[in-house]
Amino acid sequence: MNRWLTPLITFVFPAKCRRCETPMGIGQVHYLCDACWEQIEFLKPPWCQICGLPRWSTACAGCREHPPLFRKLRAIAFYEPTLREAIHLMKYEKKQVISKHLVQLLQAHLPADLASTDYDFLLPVPLHANRFRQRGFNQAEQIAQGVAKIWGVPVRTDILVRIRDTVPLSSLHSREERRKSIAGAFEIQSQDSIQNRKILLIDDIFTTGTTINEALKVLQVANPNCVDVLTLTRTRPSV
Repeated sequence: MNRWLTPLITFVFPAKCRRCETPMGIGQVHYLCDACWEQIEFLKPPWCQICGLPRWSTACAGCREHPPLFRKLRAIAFYEPTLREAIHLMKYEKKQVISKHLVQLLQAHLPADLASTDYDFLLPVPLHANRFRQRGFNQAEQIAQGVAKIWGVPVRTDILVRIRDTVPLSSLHSREERRKSIAGAFEIQSQDSIQNRKILLIDDIFTTGTTINEALKVLQVANPNCVDVLTLTRTRPSV
């Protein structure tokens, strides 16, 4: 019955795109129309070989003057309206169905200068147990599992843990507030699991880098061979 009932309901009561409110048919990305989905601006080289910002073929001035803790960071797109709405739907409205579209997007646009042979394992940025219970999933782990399906590299969720239940950093306005809130939030369960390993740290969004940097501080104590970072999206830097 659902095979004909669902299209009929969609025809009579069409859903609207959550971004532009255009009526949507079936067979499109859930909650977002094709036109909005196609407006996603993907990051492409040339980019800074360290932080991945476009228009740099080597290292940008910021990375030369203030070298980051990661070896290199890559994101597939800027954090702009369509992806912002998709991630909000997934994380805060618990529309988990959107996560498969985001994972597919990542799989289709993995940066060419990241390769499975570069890493011993993938390490998603963890949620605190309380946040995990509230949300029901860890978006960073879902992204990591999407990469693992293509690369065949294991995902480790038993190494880096979140020991403090911090407020959402999106609710804090200044970099200093974010830094103080996240300080001391992570802990390593087994330093031997990290020593001399090549690690790809994975998260959904890179904004000010506060969360990533705090995780990197903890990881570097265990002397990994290297730590690179992959995020689904990143904010556009201020000019």
